[in-house]
Amino acid sequence: MDHWIERAQSAEAKLAAMKEAHEQAVSRVQDFKANFGVREKQSGEIDIDFEKFANNLGIESALELRKIIDEVYQIRGAAGEKPRLRLASK
Repeated sequence: MDHWIERAQSAEAKLAAMKEAHEQAVSRVQDFKANFGVREKQSGEIDIDFEKFANNLGIESALELRKIIDEVYQIRGAAGEKPRLRLASK
């Protein structure tokens, strides 16, 4: 009988620790989403406030992100000017 009591107590302790870890993870995700202007609609679709995202990203990370976007979409030209795109057929 003592064996089963120990197992139940151990399982309760593990469950409590897992619940705490889960709540902390959910909180961190919610904070991240709020800080970067990410909202999830009822449909599950993601909506991003790009101005808030850019402001919270910081200049160094914003420049890195711009570089990656320019490379991925082959965008040429200076920021704020009309972009030049190179389209490739697939």
